[in-house]
Amino acid sequence: MFILSKRTWAVTGIGLGIMVLGMIWSIVNTALASIQKELLADVLDLQWMMNAFGIFLCVPLLTMGKLGDAYGRKKLFLFGLLGALLASVIAGFASHIGILIMCMGLFGLSGSIILPLSQALLIHQFPENQKEKAVSLWAVFVSISIASGPLVGGFILNFWGWRWVYWINTPIILFVIPVVFFFVKKEKEHHKTHCDWAGVGLLGLTICSFIVGLMQGASWGWGSSRILGLFTLTILSLVLFIRLEKKSKNPLFRPDLFAHRSFLFSAIPNAFMIGFIWVVFFMVPLYLQNILGYPPLHVGLLLLLTTLPVALFSGYVGKLYRKKGAKSLMLLGFSLLIIASFIQAVFMDKGQFSFIAVSCLMTGFGWVLTWSPSISCALSSIPHKAAGIASGMFTTLQELGAVTSLAIAGVFFSFGQKKLLAPHRDSVYSALNQFSSDEIDSLLTNPTAVKEHLGNSPILPWLKTAFIGGYENAFWFLVGISLLAFLFSTFLPKKKTS
Repeated sequence: MFILSKRTWAVTGIGLGIMVLGMIWSIVNTALASIQKELLADVLDLQWMMNAFGIFLCVPLLTMGKLGDAYGRKKLFLFGLLGALLASVIAGFASHIGILIMCMGLFGLSGSIILPLSQALLIHQFPENQKEKAVSLWAVFVSISIASGPLVGGFILNFWGWRWVYWINTPIILFVIPVVFFFVKKEKEHHKTHCDWAGVGLLGLTICSFIVGLMQGASWGWGSSRILGLFTLTILSLVLFIRLEKKSKNPLFRPDLFAHRSFLFSAIPNAFMIGFIWVVFFMVPLYLQNILGYPPLHVGLLLLLTTLPVALFSGYVGKLYRKKGAKSLMLLGFSLLIIASFIQAVFMDKGQFSFIAVSCLMTGFGWVLTWSPSISCALSSIPHKAAGIASGMFTTLQELGAVTSLAIAGVFFSFGQKKLLAPHRDSVYSALNQFSSDEIDSLLTNPTAVKEHLGNSPILPWLKTAFIGGYENAFWFLVGISLLAFLFSTFLPKKKTS
C-alpha cells in the first residue's frame, strides 16, 4: 500500500492553498460577463470587484510576514484559508454585486496572508540544504495556477455557471485545512512583532483615496468637492507616509532603496507590466462575450494563449537572464506588449479571431520576458540584510500598479464609450425604457444581453460601436504605459547585478 510521507502531505496542502488564491483572480475575470448579465452590474461595478481584491491584497501584504513571525505562520495561514472559505461560500450565493465586491475584498485579504506565508511554510518543511527545492516548488504551484485559471474558469462557466467559480473552492479548502493543521510543521519559536501600524494605515489611506478618486471621477465629476478632497487626502497621506517611513525603526518602505538603479528601473516597469496584464484580463473577456458572443469556454481557451508562455518558458527565461541580464529581455518583452496593445487598439472593430489570438500570445511572451527578469534584477541589487523589505516593497508596487492601471483604463473606457453613445442617447434610453436605471447602466455595455431582450434592435450597432470605442481607448492607454515601461527599462545596466 502506497503511503504518502508527512512532508508530501504538507507540501500538497500548502500548494493547493496557493493555487486556490492564484486561480481566483483569472477565473473571476473570465466570469465577469456572466456576473454582469445575471446581477445587472455595470463595468464600474466589475472594476470594483477586481480592485477590491487588489487593494486588500496590496495594503496588508507588507505586515503579514511579521505577523506570521509573531503569532505563528501556520496559525495565520489557516486563518487565511478560513477567510477564503468564507468568501467562496458567500460569493456563490450573492444576489447583488455589492456582496461580490465585499467577498473579493475578503479574498484579497486572504491572499495577502496565504501568498507570502506559503513560501515561508514550504521552506520550513525542508532541511537547510533543500531550501532551493522549496522555492522551486512554490514557483511551480504559482505557474500552474496562473496557466490553468482561464481554462478551468471557462469549463466551469460553460457547464455549471458563474456561482461555481466560487463554490468549487469550498471542497478544496475543506480538504486543505486539516492537511495543513495535521501535517505542516510548526515553528519552534516566535518573534516579537514590530509592525508599523501607523504606516499601514497611511499606506491604506493613500491607496484607497487615490483609487476611489480615479474610479468615481467620471460619475461624481472630476471637479467636484468629493473628488478634489480625495486627491488632496491622497497627497497629504502620502507625504505623511514618506516622512514616517524615514523616521521609523521598522519601516514598511525604505525610500533609500530606490537609490539602487537596478531596483528602481526594474520595479517601476514591472508595476506597469502587471497593470497591463490586469487590464487585458479584465477587458478581453468582456469584449469576447459582450460583443462577439463567444461562449466562456472559448474565452478561457483564448486567454490560455496569454498564460501558457508564463508556465512553459519561465525556466528558460531564467537561464537567459543569468546569461544576458535583465535589460535586453525586458526591452524585448515590452516591445511585444507595445505591439500586442496596438493590435487591440486598432483592429478590434473587425473582430477577427486571428488578431485577438496573436495579441493574446504576444502578451503572454511579453509577460514572461519581463516578469521574472525584473524580479531577479531588482532584488539582486539589494544588500542581503534588506532583501526582505525590498521584496515586500517590490510586490506592493506591483499590486499598486495593477489596481491603478485598471482604474485608469476604466476612465479611458468610460470616456470613449460615453462619447460615442452621446449622439444616440435619447434613442437608446427610449428603446430601453422598460428596464430600471440599474438595468440600463448594465445593458449599455452588454449588446449581447440587449439582443436577447430586444432581438435585432436598431440600437445594437450604436452600443457595439460605443463599447469598441471605449475598449480601444483602454488599449491606447496600455500602449502608453508599455512605452513608458520600455523607456524606464533602458536605464537598467547592461549586465545583471551580482
